[in-house]
Amino acid sequence: MSPPFDVRHRIRWKATAALVGVLASPMPVVWAGSPPQDTVAIVKRIQDAALRRSFVGTYVVSHGGHMTSSRITHFCDGRDQIERIEALDGQMRQVYRHNDTVHVLWPGTRTALIEQRELVGRFPSPLQPGDGAQLDQYELQTGDDERIAGHAAQVVVFKPRDALRFPRRLWLERRTGLLLRSDLLNERGEVLESASFSELQLHVKLSAQTLLQEMHRLDGYKVSKPVYTATTLDNEGWTLHTPVPGFETRQIVRRPMAPWIARTAAPGASAAGASGDTTTMVQAVYSDGLTHVSVFIEPFVAALHKREVPATVGSTSALSRRNGDWWITAVGAVPVTALQQFVDGLERRKP
Repeated sequence: MSPPFDVRHRIRWKATAALVGVLASPMPVVWAGSPPQDTVAIVKRIQDAALRRSFVGTYVVSHGGHMTSSRITHFCDGRDQIERIEALDGQMRQVYRHNDTVHVLWPGTRTALIEQRELVGRFPSPLQPGDGAQLDQYELQTGDDERIAGHAAQVVVFKPRDALRFPRRLWLERRTGLLLRSDLLNERGEVLESASFSELQLHVKLSAQTLLQEMHRLDGYKVSKPVYTATTLDNEGWTLHTPVPGFETRQIVRRPMAPWIARTAAPGASAAGASGDTTTMVQAVYSDGLTHVSVFIEPFVAALHKREVPATVGSTSALSRRNGDWWITAVGAVPVTALQQFVDGLERRKP
């Protein structure tokens, strides 16, 4: 049985946001010679390479027999970052990012979404080491060099020390540290999802002005600018009574519901005693340094919220559960046991 539309929508939205955020987290470190053999240093090197290099390439993501590809153009001059990500499969979609401002354009429907990434903690960047403490949950293993998209690459594996996260195998461009390929593995070492450049040009000369002009060419588009408000679980009347080992809070915001949810949740549809606000939800983002989990808290709507068993799309799973007048959904590229701990650990604070 396929997962319900609301879960599929969140999982796919999460995957799209991940592609925007994968090149977005600043960690300014300069390296020379061989890459360091340390978990935090490796992650910082990957981030730094994405920030300091201009490149153009085709990026392919495959999982469960499905494959999607995008064309990435990334400009960096040491001050500004500008990138364009064009979906090459399915519905035409273009994602532009100028530093923390992101424009998502759907030319076929002439609609556009404009967001400020820092308001949601650059959600959901998969590389967020913070002070590096969380990366203690992984053991670093190194392998022999291989070739990816015509470039020599160092292979590193982040092996988890518990059952709350998946192993990750990464290929780093030998000279720059740019992430060329990433495999997410299950506990048996089988590939759940693979994302890789199929071709890549480094050190290309790009026109920042051309990319910016494209980004702001919105005549005739219906533009949406969702508003995010920083908040805390305590302010929203919640608490995570048992922290999930290795995961730290990255950001908590109150954000708009997806439009189709707001339309479905007609006035009076939520359970008695709920806030009645069916236009916004709370999103809490947690990270262990390599992956993240998002927890959504929204008013329960009987016509909409029916499935409490796990659902999976590609490497990303979702687990939903009713909690009184509320509906809790945890989403992440982690084992369901980790999502279970987030959902079970969230409690409504007594008045």
